[in-house]
Amino acid sequence: MEKTESVQDATTELESRLSTLLHALRALRRRRVVRLLDSNPSEDIISTRWLARQIAGAENETPPVHATSKQYKNVYNALSQTHLPTLSNASIIVYDPQRQEVRSGPALTIAVLLLDITKPTVEAFYM
Repeated sequence: MEKTESVQDATTELESRLSTLLHALRALRRRRVVRLLDSNPSEDIISTRWLARQIAGAENETPPVHATSKQYKNVYNALSQTHLPTLSNASIIVYDPQRQEVRSGPALTIAVLLLDITKPTVEAFYM
């Protein structure tokens, strides 16, 4: 009976972690943060400002330096208040809200893997 309970506990824990990861990756801005961190492995720490500028540019189909102040502030506030804490709670990133800095978390690699396998699958079925 104990072995069955421990297997169930492990399965429940795994399902809970997967749900947390998938929830964290639900928003496009959060997926963009993951991609930006993954594409800059040489950068140990990335500022929230830089992330906001990159994402504002991508959302408005313009180079990051051409994103307007309003566009930048909108992304910056959403990252600081919602998206980065969510990614941090899922251990995808380590977020320092005081310094407004981000670095890769222990679950970044699995988050990238989930994105890498999910996009082609969705495209195969819906495109």
